[in-house]
Amino acid sequence: MPTFGHVFYGLCLLIPIFYYTRNKFNYKVAFIFFANMLYGPDIVWLFFDTPFHSILGFAILALPLAMVYSYASRFALKRSEKGFPLKFVDEELSEVKWRNAYILTVAGGISHFFIDQFFHFEESMWIWSWPDISITYDQMLAWGGPLYHVFDPLMVIGEIIVVVTILASLYYFRKGYKETFKAFVIVSVVTFVIMLLGALGIGNLTAVFGGERELAVMAFGLIYILIPLFMLMYVARDVEENTIMEPDQPKVPREQLLKIVATLSLILALFFILYGVVAILFADTLVDLIHSLTGTTYANTKVGLIFLGAYYGTISVILLIGSTGLFFKNNICRYLVIGASTYLFILGFPLAIALFLCENQVKEIFRK
Repeated sequence: MPTFGHVFYGLCLLIPIFYYTRNKFNYKVAFIFFANMLYGPDIVWLFFDTPFHSILGFAILALPLAMVYSYASRFALKRSEKGFPLKFVDEELSEVKWRNAYILTVAGGISHFFIDQFFHFEESMWIWSWPDISITYDQMLAWGGPLYHVFDPLMVIGEIIVVVTILASLYYFRKGYKETFKAFVIVSVVTFVIMLLGALGIGNLTAVFGGERELAVMAFGLIYILIPLFMLMYVARDVEENTIMEPDQPKVPREQLLKIVATLSLILALFFILYGVVAILFADTLVDLIHSLTGTTYANTKVGLIFLGAYYGTISVILLIGSTGLFFKNNICRYLVIGASTYLFILGFPLAIALFLCENQVKEIFRK
């Protein structure tokens, strides 16, 4: 379940970036990355056992999900002059194209797994879920042989590598990121080979590095820090240097698309009404299933299931009423659907329904 830990970690990464760039960092780029750090791989897994709660699985799910976020970059959330204090404003121009939205979605999803692996009960890096391909935290720490903090003459080699790397950084940092990255690759490969040979029992090479579980650090640093942050910065730079100037051109008449959106919203509402009913009527069976899957017991699980079933069922009824009203172009029902589908943003895709109903052309349909 995505909780404040994901929010906190995301803000810890983004706030220094906004500070350094003097708030010039594209906030829509930040939003897409931040949203997927929070919900990302959980958007389907919260309700169903799917292979998408894994790095490769989410990379697949991100293909259609990126369309939602690319579309979302057309909108801004601004202060409202009346009614609800904030409102979606259609700027009629998608600032983040699909390819960049996909990169950001995957980057946010990878960062989501950082919190899951270190601070969730499973403590695993999920590569793929069907079948189970994962690496546990303890397995990573076991790479490299026996525990370090040994005293050996070979430690001098490790000290030389570290000292040379730090001093050379004064030169390479001045040359820029390309030269720095080349040096980073070279020293990382040399270090990795030494560690790998040591892990295979060749000589006593694990003694070269006498303090940390270096292989695990390299794996975590590469996957959870370098890759997602580089993807984030790549997109931010691309959006800044290749600014989209032309407004979006509707490919489908909005009257026709409104009927399609209303139908999808109706189906979504009916599905979650059914889901809520099942949670209430079969709470005991679901409790046993949850306990068998997680191996944990919690006294209020049944009460929680019944409450959540009623809670999401109520939201879905509101969505059902609103979706029905969309066919009759009722403006109050439009607001009901916007509110309910925005809340169901936890599933990712319903956000597109809420935003579509905030399009300028769509609002004109309801004013007629």
